[in-house]
Amino acid sequence: MEKPLKILVVGAGLGGLVAAIALAQIGAKVDVVEIKEDNSVPGVGFGLRGNGLRAVREVGLLEACMQFGSESTGVNYVDPQGRHLCTLKYGIFEEGLPGVLSMPRLDFLDAATARALEVGCVIRMGTTVAAMQQDADRVTVTLSSAETEEYDLVIGFDGINSQIRREYFGAQYDPTPVGGVAWRSALPIAPGMTGNIFIQGAGGKLVLTPLSSEIMYAVLTVAEEGRPRHDPSKMGQIMYERARALMGHSDFMADSLEHLRESTSVAYTPYSITWVPYPWFRGRIMIMGDATHAMTPYLGSGAAMSIEDGIVLAHELAKDQSLVDAQLSFMARRLPRVRAVHERSQETMYQEFDSVSPEALQRRLEFLRTEEPLANEYANRLLAQPY
Repeated sequence: MEKPLKILVVGAGLGGLVAAIALAQIGAKVDVVEIKEDNSVPGVGFGLRGNGLRAVREVGLLEACMQFGSESTGVNYVDPQGRHLCTLKYGIFEEGLPGVLSMPRLDFLDAATARALEVGCVIRMGTTVAAMQQDADRVTVTLSSAETEEYDLVIGFDGINSQIRREYFGAQYDPTPVGGVAWRSALPIAPGMTGNIFIQGAGGKLVLTPLSSEIMYAVLTVAEEGRPRHDPSKMGQIMYERARALMGHSDFMADSLEHLRESTSVAYTPYSITWVPYPWFRGRIMIMGDATHAMTPYLGSGAAMSIEDGIVLAHELAKDQSLVDAQLSFMARRLPRVRAVHERSQETMYQEFDSVSPEALQRRLEFLRTEEPLANEYANRLLAQPY
């Protein structure tokens, strides 16, 4: 670019903050607006595999992530009776990086906010976009504070329910339910538990992950159509009943699951996806992250794909080319990669859910024993490709 760009990033989530840092590092003047007043976010944590860790290293966040994150090399699958099925490795993309790093979401946002301020970004919480008008040279933005600013580029990292996507790309790209839900709760750690356990049961799985020497995190993923409204006062009991049914009422982990009955902090999340086809820009207005490609969490890569978006855009804007050429080059790099991860994540979910009947469950267990390690290696190699 001939002159430093003035860029507005809408959304101070994982992807938006990393994009802001990456853009500031190439000399852009970056403003960030976030509708929320603070960094409070749903969800206990998230994980980054090697590709995501390479990306956060580019913006100077890897050291902080390693300090508050928890490393893991893979997952252990068992059947409802606790019998071992397979061990899946995350793969080592690069020496010095763990296979996966699990992190508290709030810790990451705090670190990314500090880094964004350090490189010169201006962050305004409790502020969003009220209106935009663009011409060939600029985007004129009216903020919710009634102030007006001009920008060379506006990037919507405003999430799965993006208002920028709806206004500039159309309501046809609103989130689509995919028939799966996640139930989440913290529990006292099971005696002797040192690593995570994935329990494949009838119609879904139960994941148990140690968070500390005293606490583990339980995530139950099952098919559930229609998005029923559950009584908030009964969420612990409902999650318990779903988990016990999935486990076929076996004795394995039964004592630990009893704690769900008293849980008062059960999170219930129906899965939805978004997919916006080529291109992800309308003139000088772009959308990225979950606004464009929200996916099911079955490759553990939704956050990483959002983070990669901003890194790649900064790569292209740093080159000696026009804005539209940078946008087109960005799309050439991102569209095939994100589509492949998006599709594989959804396929994996449906494979897991196709296990309701006793016969289907046995097919699924046999697949995990014999074929899943190879499918997992495909995912490792897909994610290891350059972004």
